[in-house]
Amino acid sequence: MPGLSEMSLRDAIYGLRATRIFHDKPVAPQVLDEVLEASTMACSSGNTQPWEFVVVRDPETKRRIQIEMLDAFSTIDQERAQSPEQLVDGAGRPVTGRAAVDHLDKVPVIVVVCWNPERGIRMKGEYAENPDGTLRETREIPGGRGVSLFQACQNMMLAARAHGLCSLFTTFFFLKRERIKEILGIPPQIFMECAIFLGHGDEKLGKPKRLPVSQVSHADRWGTPYRLHAETAGGDA
Repeated sequence: MPGLSEMSLRDAIYGLRATRIFHDKPVAPQVLDEVLEASTMACSSGNTQPWEFVVVRDPETKRRIQIEMLDAFSTIDQERAQSPEQLVDGAGRPVTGRAAVDHLDKVPVIVVVCWNPERGIRMKGEYAENPDGTLRETREIPGGRGVSLFQACQNMMLAARAHGLCSLFTTFFFLKRERIKEILGIPPQIFMECAIFLGHGDEKLGKPKRLPVSQVSHADRWGTPYRLHAETAGGDA
């Protein structure tokens, strides 16, 4: 298994793909340790480091989560606006969470990422407590709670990739957030925000389709195309 030092950052970034089907093969403990540590090295707003990780490996816990998500997706499948043809990529792979939910019990590691207000709140009056112990936002946080968490998630996925693992970033646990928080014993005042699936992929991954930089970038002002160096140099990089 390659270590972090044996794969270039470029290879990790360009090889990162959303994987929804995994082999039922455990992740080596020392690898998981390093992946989690890499996530804690992310930058965060005011260096608050508001993340909390619930590392789920227990088969019964995964089974209970899967039951909840299958129930949630039974409704979602009927409400999708896209056609079935739009819900697969060029290789015929699904591009929704349905496949991930169907195979959730085989995912070796599910890291549920939470936001802890004890470290995350930076300004007075940002949150108020509800009677049930939960918190409600009373003042907008620039970038939202994910502004710090998502950087940690990207570190986690890149570190996993450097070890030859696959991953999936998802927010669909939010559909059953109260039940899943209950299953995982997450306190009421803690915000469950997203989850990362980690393991050895069990599906064929083709080359990713991405919009070109020049199509999504603007130079100094919106509407002014950003030209890549190769383009401005007449094709000579």
